[in-house]
Amino acid sequence: MTANRSRGRVLDTLMKEKRSGNLPGIYGRLGDLGGIDAKYDVAISTCCGALDNIVVDTVDTAQACVEFLKRHDIGRATFIALDKQQHLINRMQNKISYPERVPRLFDLVKVKDGRVLPAFYYALNETLVAEDLDQASRIAYGSTRYRVVSLDGKVIEIVGTMSGGGKTVSRGRMSSSVQQDTSENDPAVIQANERKLATLEQRLSELRIEQANLEESLASIKRNVREGKVTLHKLDIETKSLTEQVPALENQITQ
Repeated sequence: MTANRSRGRVLDTLMKEKRSGNLPGIYGRLGDLGGIDAKYDVAISTCCGALDNIVVDTVDTAQACVEFLKRHDIGRATFIALDKQQHLINRMQNKISYPERVPRLFDLVKVKDGRVLPAFYYALNETLVAEDLDQASRIAYGSTRYRVVSLDGKVIEIVGTMSGGGKTVSRGRMSSSVQQDTSENDPAVIQANERKLATLEQRLSELRIEQANLEESLASIKRNVREGKVTLHKLDIETKSLTEQVPALENQITQ
């Protein structure tokens, strides 16, 4: 319970930073970015530990989030950077026929924003869904090994280990519909970006005025330098003339 509250606090704080325009590269919690039929709720809630990970656009955004959390001592989070998952796209799109025609769990996830699909594939990979443990065992331990989860949440890993049991099952970590809007037309994001743009435009105007003042000062300095050079040249000529007169004056004095 405490861990859930901590994750919720971290997510709420980061999403607030996103809406304010400070961390615009955040998409949201992975489990909120997709939806799945209620029939598969227990299966995906059990076998997908990454549902609580936070999806961001780049590693740079992930680093900025980590630094923000550390600076404000809010908590910890795990991030999935989409720019590092692009190599999964070909495998993600490669749909084949699986044993006993069972579905790939990834293919059952519905999203509104296709950009987040590589994050779901990263989290689920080729995990298959079986009706029950008997079917899961037949498929998982067949000639080709698969990671398989049954509808009631029993998981068989590729290495052959099996997990399950207990009186309670994990559920509710993903809804039947997308919970987090990643649209760039999100009113809150638009307003935050408009405020940020206004601030940047004001700062740009100030910098242009400062630049004009500096250019004027530089022009004045250049004029002074030119005038100084002319004056220096005149002084050199006068000094040379006076220097040439010194011997004659000295002779007159000694006579």
